[in-house]
This record gives sequence, structure tokens and C-alpha cells, in this order.
Amino acid sequence: MSSYTYKKKDVKSFIAEIYAKGLQPSQYLSEDEIERLIENIGIFKFKGYLYAFKSDFASHNLDEVFVLYFFDKYLTQYLMDLTFGVEAKLKSSLVELCYKKTTNPFFYLARRYHKNQQFYINKETLKNWKNLPITQNASGAQEVYKHYGMYYRQKYDFNSNQTRYLGQETLITLTNDVNYPPFHYLIESATLGVLIYFIKSLKINNFDILNSIASSFGVNQSGHFDSFLERLNEIRNRGAHRGRLFNRSYRSVTGFAKFNTLRSSVHNHRVIDVIIFLLFLLQKLDIYQTYNDFEHDVIDRLFVTFQTDYDVGRDSFGLLNKLSNVEFNAIRGFILRAMK
Repeated sequence: MSSYTYKKKDVKSFIAEIYAKGLQPSQYLSEDEIERLIENIGIFKFKGYLYAFKSDFASHNLDEVFVLYFFDKYLTQYLMDLTFGVEAKLKSSLVELCYKKTTNPFFYLARRYHKNQQFYINKETLKNWKNLPITQNASGAQEVYKHYGMYYRQKYDFNSNQTRYLGQETLITLTNDVNYPPFHYLIESATLGVLIYFIKSLKINNFDILNSIASSFGVNQSGHFDSFLERLNEIRNRGAHRGRLFNRSYRSVTGFAKFNTLRSSVHNHRVIDVIIFLLFLLQKLDIYQTYNDFEHDVIDRLFVTFQTDYDVGRDSFGLLNKLSNVEFNAIRGFILRAMK
């Protein structure tokens, strides 16, 4: 293995380089617009979309690379919205199931309620609940409607709650300057990663939380649901960091019910399988009898709304409106093949 050598590039030299490799110039964008777009995207990120065409640069042009980038950005927004829906359902299910089994809103701090005896709450989560002085906002005005975290910290203290609810319990590791809130407060403010960490760890007596939540999502085995949660977190992390999505591979999961039926027409590690997976978790697949029904309603509509999206049009200097139907359908077909 050799060592890495950094090669500095500016936008102008980068554009000249990709033309030299055979990529055809834009038919619709000026040089100034091209430079501004690449500056906004970043050379490193742009390369990820450029290399999707590397097997035959001469048959493609710069417009197609930009369309690919903007579609992937649009796809990210769509997938993130689906993951937000699944996260909300997970939080609701977790809180509801736990409070059916205990009336102690601070139970999660007792070690006996965790399968993982080394369980701890990370520093980033605890930042929301530190005992900090309440300050005015930047304008100097008091909040009219306080965030629930601020409201809680002003109204309650953990010492009295610890005495009342946890007096005889062996606790997980606690931090002195944190006003630990009731379980539902903490879960509402938790990231998806922390939420999954709780779901995997919690048990109340013989009641396993992971098994119960799996059942509420139509998954019969917690071992399979564990991989569902890992895939969900993978999607969220890639989307949150605006990683490329349309042609990436995703971790494997076992299909159930309609999810298993519809996915038979696509690769199990591709992004369309991910969309089917998320819609399964949101219980939105039952209306589709075949994969073609699903693709026509979900995927075709995704391309239609992408093509007419105001923000995409503005940010791309109107590129999509300038493409002919033949040109748009050609790049649509290229993207769709990669998504399957």
C-alpha cells in the first residue's frame, strides 16, 4: 500500500480536467453558473456524482451530473422525512409501552431496568438537561413560550425526584450537574441513535422492550428488528451528513409481509428497497398489490415532483426546465437503474 498524496485543485482547473477526461460540456449553463454550482457543491462531493458516469464519460455531459446531484439532494429530503416519521412512531411506542409496565417516570436511571449493565447516557444527550442558569435570548427578551426542557429545569429538581422515586435503587452512572428529567421528556429530546440505544437496553422485569416494539411494527422477531434499527440509523446518518444515496448499498434486513413481496423486484441493498422498508415501518404499503403499483405511485411521483420543485429550479439556475423531455427521461432512467 502506498501513502496518500494530496493534489490541490481549484474549480477552473477541475472543470478543465473533467472535460479532458471526455465528459461533454453543459448545453444549458454558462461557465459562470457551472463554477458557482461546483463551488456550492464542493469538488470532493461533486466527484461522487461525476464518477457515476466514469465508464463512459464521452456519452454524458455536465448537465447530467448536476441533475444527478440535485435529484440525490431531493431524495435525501424525502428519505429524511420518512425517517422522522419512523422516529416519532418509535418514541411514541417506547414511552407508551414503558408506562404500561411502570408508574415510575425515572425508572430508566435504575440499573435493574437495563439488559446492558454498563448502560450510560452520553454527554451530548445530558447537555440538554444540565443545571445551567436561565438566560434571556439574543434580543434580550424572555421566551414567551418556553421549550419544555427549559420549563422543566426551572420547575423541578432532581434531588427530590431521586429521593422519591429511586431511593432504594442501584443506579446507572449519573452526573452531578444534570437535572435528569422523566423518561418521556428525555426520549422526546433524544437523537435517533440514543433512542435506539434505549430500545435495545431497556427491560421492565421480564418485559423486553425490543421484542414488544418489534411486534408493534409488524416484525415478529427482535433479532430481525435489531437490524431494522441499525438500517434506520444508517439511513439517517447518511442523510444528515448529505452523503450520496441514490446508488449506495445499504445494510441487509429480512423482509416481512408486503415488504418482502414488493422488494422481490429490486436489489435488497439498494435505495428503492430502503424506501419500501421505511414505508413498511410506517404501515403505508398495504395499498400496493404489485411492485409496479408501488413504483408508479411512489417513485414516478418522486421524479415528477423533483422536476417541478421550486427550490431545485432556483438552485440549479433553471436547468431542469431547460432539459427536453428526452434528455430528462434519459437521466431519469440512469438514476432509476442505479436505485434498483
